Amino acid sequence: MDRVRTDAGARPPRATIIDVAREAAVSPATVSRVLTGTKPVSADLEQRVRAAVNRLGYRPNPAAQGLLRGATHAVGVVVPDVGNPYFAEVLKGVTNAAEESDFRTLVADTGEKGGAEHDAALELSRWADGVVLCSPRMPQRELAKLAQAVPHLVCVNRVGRGGQVPAVVVDFEAGMAAICRHLRELGHRRIAYLRGPARAWSERARQRALRAASGPDFEVLQVPCGSSSADGRRAADAALATRATAVMAFSDYVALGVLARFDELGVSVPGDVSLTGFDDIALSELLRPRLTTVKVSKQDLGRRAWELFAASGDVGGGESGRVVTAIPELITRDSTAPPATATTPLPKTAKA
Repeated sequence: MDRVRTDAGARPPRATIIDVAREAAVSPATVSRVLTGTKPVSADLEQRVRAAVNRLGYRPNPAAQGLLRGATHAVGVVVPDVGNPYFAEVLKGVTNAAEESDFRTLVADTGEKGGAEHDAALELSRWADGVVLCSPRMPQRELAKLAQAVPHLVCVNRVGRGGQVPAVVVDFEAGMAAICRHLRELGHRRIAYLRGPARAWSERARQRALRAASGPDFEVLQVPCGSSSADGRRAADAALATRATAVMAFSDYVALGVLARFDELGVSVPGDVSLTGFDDIALSELLRPRLTTVKVSKQDLGRRAWELFAASGDVGGGESGRVVTAIPELITRDSTAPPATATTPLPKTAKA
């Protein structure tokens, strides 16, 4: 005879709604009606069901209950990279605000794959009352299609055409313009910019500021990069090869990688080259040298996104097309200074 091996100390099986129905001598549908309150039952039936629930230690599935009620009391959040301190702070802002309304937060990390955002948001919408999209990279037509499929959709750092989706955004153009003015006032005339993801709405806004600032006396040289610290490390040599006297990174996270590579090469910041970031993540002030950047309140972005989601007093109601704009603040620290020479010395390991 076959024997089923059981481990000593193994947990007993979790009670199901079928177990509760059997214990209370009622149907599973009656158990569901009692626990969700969707339809009235007699006092005797309710007492039997609740007594069975207590005896068995049954815990209802909140997602399943939410689907029955038509509301889950959960909000989905899609982020490109939860390991990026920027998105982690935005997520914290959404989560903290949602908790104040007794909402749970469900998170999907797309790993910077723009093609994964649409499916991730659709999947989360099955288990949540709506979705907050952080810095979506998807094409406009895909965002418009998603807005039709997900009734309660809010974007962070993306404005869609046609006013279909409420959004909270940073004025990246103003932030980048402030950095350009700062470097120009210090005397820098040849700048290397480490570009962010091409599909990022925030990158397009940065580019508008760079085009406006560029001229005969302020040359901006574009260096392909990305959004991670690893991208910054890889692009650092190419930035030095431009012989720029200052390097502007797409973000503080990118600047971390640049600074690490400069340290390996023996490049002094700001003695040989100035360096700026964007976002003012917590590490920016702890680095040596401390990083010049523009301050963006990431948790406040998350909170404002939640407020749009929960607008008009009806959580999940949203405000179609409303855009809330946050103005960043220039923070000057130790990583920028007047250029020491007309051109930055080129380290031997960085070939032009």
